[in-house]
Parts: sequence; C-alpha cells; structure tokens
Amino acid sequence: MPLIIRVVWVLCCIGIFFGFVYFSMMNQKQMNQEQNQQAAEQSQQRAEEKKKRQETKAQFAEMMGQVQELNALGKYAEAAKLASQAVALEPMNARAYTWWGLSLVKSGKTPEALEKFDQSSRLDPNQTKNYYYWGLALLLDKHSEQAIDKFENALLLDPENSKAYASWGVALNHLGKYDEAIKKLEEALAQNSYNQQAYGVLVDAHFHRGQYQQAWEVAARARKNKITIAQASLKRLSDASPEPR
Repeated sequence: MPLIIRVVWVLCCIGIFFGFVYFSMMNQKQMNQEQNQQAAEQSQQRAEEKKKRQETKAQFAEMMGQVQELNALGKYAEAAKLASQAVALEPMNARAYTWWGLSLVKSGKTPEALEKFDQSSRLDPNQTKNYYYWGLALLLDKHSEQAIDKFENALLLDPENSKAYASWGVALNHLGKYDEAIKKLEEALAQNSYNQQAYGVLVDAHFHRGQYQQAWEVAARARKNKITIAQASLKRLSDASPEPR
C-alpha cells in the first residue's frame, strides 16, 4: 500500500475516532441536561405537592375547629354541613366522620349519624369518643342493647371513662336491668364523683328496685357534692317514701 494511502487511512481513522468521542460527549451532555431538568421538575413538583398537603391540612384543621364551635353554639345543621366538607377534603380522617355523626345526632338525624360513626370506626377502631357518641346515638334511637356494646368498646379503650359507665347504666336502666345498672352507675361515680347523670339515674334505679333508703342516700351524696337531682325524680321518691330525717 502506497505511503500516501496509508497516511490518509490513518488520518481518517483518527478523524472517525475523535468524531465518535465528540458526539458521545455531546450526547452525554444533552442527557445530563435532560436529567438535571427532569430532576428539577420532579423536585419542584414534590415541593408543590408538599405545600398543597400543608395547605389542605391547615384548611382541614380550621374547618374542624369551626365544626366544634358551631356545635357549641347550637348550630348543628351548619356544623354537619361543614363536617361533610371536611370529610370531602380528608376522606380518610376518622375524627371528621365522628364530628359529622355528632352534628347529625344533634340535628335530629340519628340514622344518618349512625352511618358516620360506623365509617369512622372502620377507618380507626381505636377511638373512645366515637364509640361513646355512637352509643349515645343508639340510645336515642332506642337500641339499648347495641348501645351497651359501644359503651363497652369505649371502656376497653378508656377504662376510667365515667361518662361511658354512666351511659351504660342508663341503657341497662332502660332495659329494666336495675341491679346491673346500679353497679355501672356506682362505677361511674367511683371514676368521677361529680357525674350528674350518674346520680340522677342511680336514684331512679334504686327507686325502681324499691330501695328507697338507698335512693335517698344517693340523693344526699349528690347534695353534698352540689349536684342537682331532677325534681320529678325526687318528688316521685318522696311520694313513695319521705326522705329520712
């Protein structure tokens, strides 16, 4: 092979090699730029999503605060409507369903409220308040046996819940199970000696058992703690057996 041809061949090979290196570097540079741009876009997207979650969380917290405030003001229908909007914002939040249910109960829509308490328990089965309010709703709907089950669940989570014991006693009283009711009501007072509901229902339970002296003793304990017993209950008791002096 003549020398000139060999030189040209070598130069061509060198040119091809450097051309390959150059285009490889350019392709790598472009790929790096695209990857950097993609990473920047993903980072921005994550930041925007985080900001949106924070805004949603803040909005939800504000709405739930307003729901509680509306309930305190007796504006139950408005509270229920706002609670439904809070659930739409955070559909997996069990507490929102509980407050929605409570607002519906106070609005006189007990059947709808029961559905919300059930949904709340499915999302989070460890809520004392949900079981307690669920039980109260069932009591209002005259389902005392089912209500007892909910109060029992509440007490499994919070064994010192005086209100749950008292409401359990109320349910038993409605069922005519006065001896059992008395035990639960005394337990309620053991947990909280200022539980007004427990005193009132305990007086009635003793009255129905014909235990008038014990009923007056409960009334005296209530008086000592400055707890008022319904006058109708005291009058009925007094008519059956005057208060001992």
